[in-house]
Amino acid sequence: MSTMGRLVNEVESQFGMSHVKAGSLLSSVLRLVQEQNGGLSGFLDRFRRIGLSDMVSGWLRGAPTTPISPENVQNALGTQTVNTIASRTGLSFATVASALGFMLPKLVQNLAPGGKIPSRLPSEAMSYLTGIPALVTGSHSTGTFAERARLGRMLWPLLALVGALLLFMLWSRNTSTSFNVEEQIRIASEKATAALASLKPGFAVPDMVNALNLAIINFNPGSAQVPDSSTGFLNKAAEVIKMAPTGTIIEIGGHTDNTGDPAANLSLSQQRAEAVRNYLVQRGVQASQLTAKGYGDSRPVEGNNTDEGRFHNRRIEFKAL
Repeated sequence: MSTMGRLVNEVESQFGMSHVKAGSLLSSVLRLVQEQNGGLSGFLDRFRRIGLSDMVSGWLRGAPTTPISPENVQNALGTQTVNTIASRTGLSFATVASALGFMLPKLVQNLAPGGKIPSRLPSEAMSYLTGIPALVTGSHSTGTFAERARLGRMLWPLLALVGALLLFMLWSRNTSTSFNVEEQIRIASEKATAALASLKPGFAVPDMVNALNLAIINFNPGSAQVPDSSTGFLNKAAEVIKMAPTGTIIEIGGHTDNTGDPAANLSLSQQRAEAVRNYLVQRGVQASQLTAKGYGDSRPVEGNNTDEGRFHNRRIEFKAL
């Protein structure tokens, strides 16, 4: 069995994950090394920069490997990188951080035998980037030299294409818009409207409230006028609330972010809650079924230090009383 294959088996056994996921984890790490400026040497610099120079030197000397702590893995590679690997492999963030801490010292020793750092990944490691078993070397390799050379010539264009696609994905991620408010509102309204439409006669009030809270009613700055983007959802909401069990009372809560004066925010949140209540009453909901209460910026659901956080804090929230 190849050294990479043995490493996959060790990770599989140590963390109780499938062979496929362990292989995918190895592939993700090798891809990081390949894309790193300076290759393996530049990759190791990440760990030196967080104070693990002695540990890295030990790996290269062939000293017994000690797993890196998940915290150090996160510090060296970055939270976003670990998250991306977790998403790609279908593993939890914690599992990925721990498994990488176990895998990396062993992988470095495999990639740099005798402490000699290669300028490029060996062929066995390259095969894991495409999910193809090693094509060359070793006593178990098959086929003539000419066949292996032909396969190698076929593989390199594929690797180049994969690399180009990865670079394009990274570029697209870095140049994409940070937060699309209109798209968020549209998707949320569609989900909420669909959830309300799926309620069957005799539905439970909590199910209705959960469906109502899928929507995003985003008022214009300083305005308490119900936005046109929410009227379709509110029309459907009125239909469903009118079918709610007798005695149902729904509180419409208004919330703001922390921008501006707290007293003004409290007043504005009350006005917005009342605007939604009035719209629903105009659509036939009994006034006795609805109450409106403004909370201002006192109950944030996210931090107010980003546009997205403030957007989510500016909300209308429905609650059964």
